[in-house]
Amino acid sequence: MKLFLLIAVCLAALVDWFSATTQRLCIDEDSAASQQQGTAWQHFALRGNEVVPEIISDDEARFTFPLSLSSRQTLRFTAYPEGEASYEIVLVTGAISRSLAARKIDRPQSDRISLLAGKSELRFVVHGRIAWFDLRLTRQFHWPVYLALFVLALFLWAKTSGTPHPASRIAHHTGNWLTLGLSTLLCLGIIECVLRLFALKLTPAILTARHDLGLSAPDPRWMESPRYKQRLRPNLKTYCEWEHGDIVRMGFLSCELFGAEHHRYPFETDAEGFRNPAVRPQIDVAALGDSFVDAMTSPLEESWPARLEHITGKRVQNYGTSSFGPQQELYVLQDFVIAHQPRNVVVGYFAGNDLFDAERFDRWEHGGDKPGEELSGWRLQKRYRRYEMLFLTTLARVALPAAARPSTAAIAPRKITGTGFDRGAYQIETAAGTTMRFAFMPPYLEKLVNSRVEIERSRGWQLVRDIFTRMKETCAQHGSRLTVMFIPSKDQVYWPLVERSLGQDELQRSLDFISTYNHMPLRAADIRVNRLAQNELMREFCGSAGISFLDLTPPLEQAAASGRAVYFADDAHWNAAGHEIAARELAKFLAQQP
Repeated sequence: MKLFLLIAVCLAALVDWFSATTQRLCIDEDSAASQQQGTAWQHFALRGNEVVPEIISDDEARFTFPLSLSSRQTLRFTAYPEGEASYEIVLVTGAISRSLAARKIDRPQSDRISLLAGKSELRFVVHGRIAWFDLRLTRQFHWPVYLALFVLALFLWAKTSGTPHPASRIAHHTGNWLTLGLSTLLCLGIIECVLRLFALKLTPAILTARHDLGLSAPDPRWMESPRYKQRLRPNLKTYCEWEHGDIVRMGFLSCELFGAEHHRYPFETDAEGFRNPAVRPQIDVAALGDSFVDAMTSPLEESWPARLEHITGKRVQNYGTSSFGPQQELYVLQDFVIAHQPRNVVVGYFAGNDLFDAERFDRWEHGGDKPGEELSGWRLQKRYRRYEMLFLTTLARVALPAAARPSTAAIAPRKITGTGFDRGAYQIETAAGTTMRFAFMPPYLEKLVNSRVEIERSRGWQLVRDIFTRMKETCAQHGSRLTVMFIPSKDQVYWPLVERSLGQDELQRSLDFISTYNHMPLRAADIRVNRLAQNELMREFCGSAGISFLDLTPPLEQAAASGRAVYFADDAHWNAAGHEIAARELAKFLAQQP
């Protein structure tokens, strides 16, 4: 009987350990917005093959998390400073403030801090720039209690056995059960280690099941490149498949607001690694750019380069690559395009992130991404128990019969009546009598408040100007003409429609909701004044540099005003209508060129 008491204590300790709950702290969901100072925003970064939650703090930031803990918790995090920085973490309970940690750091440092149960506030005071990796609270495991119980049970068992060697008194069948139990635990441990070791080679079902836990399965379509960072593999013959747009996938929007629409279409690359049926020795038009050019969210025949070829009859080659910025586009021009002697080179400049991409790639070429500037991942599972992080748990869930798993039926979109705003989704009744439902990408909308002066002073603008100047020189040396095609963000195009349709109070309420991801206030007046600042700057620069310039904002805005959606509802990219407008406007523009 005493032996079983000993086993029960061990089992209870294991159950308690693996059932401990962890809660991630996200600044956009858990902090008190009214108490934030400086700059602090939430980022989910792709680091290697995992998504890491990061809170980026700068400009003498201060932020606070209200807590209501039912048991003792441990606060865990890793602080990554940029240069020298310091921080203090203060626990405020009522009128009493207690400093939990005060550090000066110049290199990454992990820490854990014990917190008592009860209501309190956790305040962070930061000097310098610090990225907080995986800030989380985990219920404490009371190992001294279990150790004491284990020693007590062992003492009672040894005392009642009447021998200094109690193990010799165990019945034969009890020893067999103990051996079986220990062997089973050992085997499970080995299996868990093997699954972790070969995690990226597991079946797609297991990789998908660990998506919300942060596992980023490698995309076989991409390869690392010392010149481009990463690029598409040549001679691909596969499929592209998606259900939710990037605004949902990145966690800015609930999937129930727009439902799930399944998209599946062939995805192929040529021998040079671009989205074309084949490499052609000589071409008429080369299209450079990012995801708005390679059109990964659409079938190839709907992309504007394909539509341009169909409309004009010219040989148009697509040299766009998703996630590329201006520097990579210059390299593509030098490494691939010029050899095919195009008469026209069209570079698609995306207002949403090309300035940021230029800065990020410049830093990568000079030492790598810094925290907050990695590729964006997705929002992770907020709360989890320790056993849920085991690959064995994932394997068991995947292996369950379909009836035992949660339903994966298509999600029906949530309905909004009339014109209005609901948790990130706009619904607008247009003058044409149609209804448009859509969402904005928060980081892109935030850029619309930047003034002309702020853009001109940015490092990204200086880089883009230098790169486009080099592109023009390269084209001129080889008898090609460069055209910059300005691709506006969805926010730029749809904003007039939103502003005309919503009252001032509801308009501001929508901006307050959208800006929760970093608690940086947005004002409709600032957007109204600065929405086209980047367009004007690019037009003036191209005019002075002798570069042809086409701004797609007016025709796209006109289509939206007439009730025609030109972007996917829950995605920041063009749908087929957007690509068609781009192709037709570019065809007219090129026809007018000498």
